[in-house]
Amino acid sequence: MLARLLLIGMCLFMNIAIAAPELTTESELSDLGGPGLNAYWQRQAERGQFSSHDGLTLPYAKLFNSQHQKSIILVNGRTETFLKYQELARDLFNNGYNVYLYDHRGQGLAPRLLDDPQIGYVADFDDYVQDLEQFVQQVVLQEPVEGLYLLSHSMGGTISALWLSQTQVRLQAAALSSPMMGIYHKPLPRWLVNGLLTVFDSGCRWLGHTACYAPGQADYQDLEFKDNVLTQSEVRYQLFRDLYQQQPQVQLGGVSVHWLKQALLAGDQAIKQASRITIPLLVLQAANDVVVDNTAQNAFCRALAHCDGGQPRVIKKASHELFIEQDRQRRPALEAVLSFFEQHP
Repeated sequence: MLARLLLIGMCLFMNIAIAAPELTTESELSDLGGPGLNAYWQRQAERGQFSSHDGLTLPYAKLFNSQHQKSIILVNGRTETFLKYQELARDLFNNGYNVYLYDHRGQGLAPRLLDDPQIGYVADFDDYVQDLEQFVQQVVLQEPVEGLYLLSHSMGGTISALWLSQTQVRLQAAALSSPMMGIYHKPLPRWLVNGLLTVFDSGCRWLGHTACYAPGQADYQDLEFKDNVLTQSEVRYQLFRDLYQQQPQVQLGGVSVHWLKQALLAGDQAIKQASRITIPLLVLQAANDVVVDNTAQNAFCRALAHCDGGQPRVIKKASHELFIEQDRQRRPALEAVLSFFEQHP
């Protein structure tokens, strides 16, 4: 540990370049394709299950090598599955990290919570937070680890921030990519949004439903690349869309009114509790994000005691999905993450 710190310090002092991380390029990914990624995944990934705090059985995967001394907990976003992160997991593993991934309740390969499996729903956002705690305790901490890190995306950032503000688990550092501290929307007063969601949610329950789609939401749609707002990388977009077609059980539609209400409250809470997070934290912000609210990320960073650089690290011209973006956005995002983790051994 001390030797690594001294090495980094010497390289910086002597202006010696530290080797760039090994990251898959779009060209390599085109050659590798879904079958190549899947073959790697089948060789390296171990899959299992763990128990939630309220009795659900949730799926996980890990890429583990006993020679690796560092581990990353990877927390994905809404509608996602750990299968979508095969390229990222491969890159992290090839750079010396053990990688631990799991699927949130109500999505991916995890049990759905409603009779209609397409509606995005959670009873309480704290359920997600407690699931993360159980995953770490039951799976991640069962293996010896010298350095433990966390990397999250979007909704996973909200969950991770809330978890980091209350867990007793000690991590070296964490990075949140496009964290959902607020949701991008037309500028309506928050009191009006809250009021409308309460009315819609109550109306849904009055009609006898556990949950109803929020206005404008619908079942899963396989959007063409030109219509997507997630990424500018056609090859990466098509790979994950192919995955969702080949494994339709992971498909998820839009959010319910109840989920949306819970998500907004969770973002507010994450900002309010940010000062309780004691570890170094990097926030990555996609400059052209139209999925989550970047101003809420700025507020979260201001509330943190240890926000790297004092504000989010902006990835220029990037869309929401930094880990499946074009190389020119994905590489600087991941280089920032891995460099940040190296600075906190």
